Amino acid sequence: MTRVCPLMDPHGHVARARAQARAVLASGPPPLTPTEWERGCYVLTCFMDDLSDTRPGRRAGRGERYEQLSLADFTLREAAHLLTAHHRAWTGIGKWLPRRLLGADPVRGRALLDGHKAVAEHGDPAPLAAAAGELLDLLGGPLREGYTQRWGE
Repeated sequence: MTRVCPLMDPHGHVARARAQARAVLASGPPPLTPTEWERGCYVLTCFMDDLSDTRPGRRAGRGERYEQLSLADFTLREAAHLLTAHHRAWTGIGKWLPRRLLGADPVRGRALLDGHKAVAEHGDPAPLAAAAGELLDLLGGPLREGYTQRWGE
């Protein structure tokens, strides 16, 4: 990556741009709208329920293990999105997802990450489903019946 280092800033343009960028980063991401919160809770509830329906230690040869791993990834991703949004913290992808998650909420973030690890290493969905359930409880509870999404919004 090429870095640009201004040698002079006689009119203060660079200093103002830096100050503005720092302020934006410090203020955190914009809050989710009520529609975004509702959809996120519904989606996390669906992933959590499907993950809970998988049995511990299922064999990969029958395809269920692939489903379980896929559900664990989606559950972690949606839970991380909602938990960081709850704390008005920036989220991330790749290596930044666990870093941002732990930075936003060390206890709940660790529970989600440890739960994801339990699925990956032992085929045990219970810890991740429990951590997702606790997050949903923090946000008002699971959302199943009665949820509708209007298209075009």
